[in-house]
Amino acid sequence: MTTPDQAPARRDRPRIDLGPLRASGAGGLPIDRMDDDEAGVFALVDQVRRIRALTTGAVLDTDLEPLTERLRDIADELEAASAGPERRQAVTWSTGDYIDNCPILGRANVLAPPVEFDRLPDGTLRGETTLGLEYQGPPACVHGGVVALLFDVVLGRANFHTGQTGMTVYLDVDYRSPTPILEPIVVTGRQVRVDGRKVWAQGAIHAGDRLCATAEGLFVMPGDLLVENRRRLSGG
Repeated sequence: MTTPDQAPARRDRPRIDLGPLRASGAGGLPIDRMDDDEAGVFALVDQVRRIRALTTGAVLDTDLEPLTERLRDIADELEAASAGPERRQAVTWSTGDYIDNCPILGRANVLAPPVEFDRLPDGTLRGETTLGLEYQGPPACVHGGVVALLFDVVLGRANFHTGQTGMTVYLDVDYRSPTPILEPIVVTGRQVRVDGRKVWAQGAIHAGDRLCATAEGLFVMPGDLLVENRRRLSGG
């Protein structure tokens, strides 16, 4: 049985420099934008997002059975025409369009809000979004796991756009105040330090002038395993 004096020491709380992570910012360069795809998947996903938003906590003044039948027919048709998940994963990595499927940025991912980021002159990424009921945890608040997901993506993309990226080793989140749903929020992130294969990044979420959360992440540049996974999935 582990006694209190045997418990592993927790890391010191990260010191977050909020200056560059300000909610207000201008002069950014749009990044990770995705043009409409020829197949029309993005347009299809847009409509699925509408359904997702309208059916979360649904209060609908209509007979749902006919609508459900129509949606079932559409789902059956899509299923019949769709490649399996293994094939779709292979295509994603063979084309390099994995960002399309990101659960925060991806226009092909129905989970994504999606959020669009600008890269400011100092390398900070800044994005604005309003999250709906489907992202709710406590009443009127964004679920804490979704807050962590927002940070994991913005910090990872901030690293990517410096040319020194990696896989998440830890993500240390401080929830300073509730992050609201149905209100605009600003998500920021930037790389702060590199030491060999280790990369550190920090981020913040604001609702207006109110600080909602901060985070620090440690990322490690991937080794042979990830390279081999990408090669295998892309058929190389």
